[in-house]
Amino acid sequence: MSPFRRQSKQLPAIPLPLAILGLVILPILALPLTVLATVIDVLEPTSFPPDDTYVPTFYVPTHRHSKWYHTSFVIALGVIFGGIHCFGWNFSFPTVPEQKVWRVASLADTIIPIAIPILIAPAFMLRSKYPAIGPFAVMIAMLCMVAYMFARLVLLVLSLSILRDLPPAAFIAINWTKFYPHFL
Repeated sequence: MSPFRRQSKQLPAIPLPLAILGLVILPILALPLTVLATVIDVLEPTSFPPDDTYVPTFYVPTHRHSKWYHTSFVIALGVIFGGIHCFGWNFSFPTVPEQKVWRVASLADTIIPIAIPILIAPAFMLRSKYPAIGPFAVMIAMLCMVAYMFARLVLLVLSLSILRDLPPAAFIAINWTKFYPHFL
């Protein structure tokens, strides 16, 4: 064995179905936990003395929870937003290319919020050993954010453009008062 070859520790392998299940459950668990942490932060007493008469314009209270709670909340909201748009997978579109663009953009909105931490976290952990990896990781994160914003913009434009070709059933007036319970 060469003296220059470095011994590396092997991380325990996670079976693929278990990893996929973890990625599916992550947003479901992260959202309620981070909402709860945020509510607890809001209900805590503030750092203002009782005799203060105003709150500064850009005041943000300090949180006792780590930034990971709030980061996971943003990730969960991004995944849920993309997942809601994935429900339109088999909707009728005026053209086939529009349907394909909708599918790609909704998948991008669902996957990118999960992919950014997975791609960037190891790079930032290794930046003390390899200083050149830091700017590379930042560049990857910026590209992912631009792709996410572009995918959201595409979904917005497609949502509005689909209105040009509505089915005839969309123009039927519904008598909503038939569905309300009448007690008098």
